[in-house]
Amino acid sequence: MGSQNKKPIIQKRKTYKRNKTFFAALFNAFSGIWIMISRERNFRIHIVIALLVLWVGIYFHLSRSDWLWVTVGVFFAIVAEILNTIIEAIVDLTVGDRYDDLAKLAKDVAAAGVVFAVFIEFTILAIILQPYFWVWLGIHNLFNY
Repeated sequence: MGSQNKKPIIQKRKTYKRNKTFFAALFNAFSGIWIMISRERNFRIHIVIALLVLWVGIYFHLSRSDWLWVTVGVFFAIVAEILNTIIEAIVDLTVGDRYDDLAKLAKDVAAAGVVFAVFIEFTILAIILQPYFWVWLGIHNLFNY
């Protein structure tokens, strides 16, 4: 009689609760940043590139408007990587371990978005840093503007 009365063990799912305070929401946001840093190799690469660009900008004493464009370019690529990770997680959650052509399409297009954002970032960096590099190399009369 004892084995017949046992009910199957059902795992209780965590329920979603709204943040009660601004600081709870902020904590969750920083937790998301930590997850990106600890789990996503490409995000770490973007952070290293951002730190390198910061160092180059400080070294060349970029003007205020140059900093604005450099910041937009760097953060555009970082946000694209975050959105790519979100899309990959949602697709994986939806399809699980099975293969799906639409899941592949979504993941590939999201990755292409990151590539496009990085292309824009490097284009901005090339345009902004080109005159600084020429002066650094001693080439003063090339591409004057």
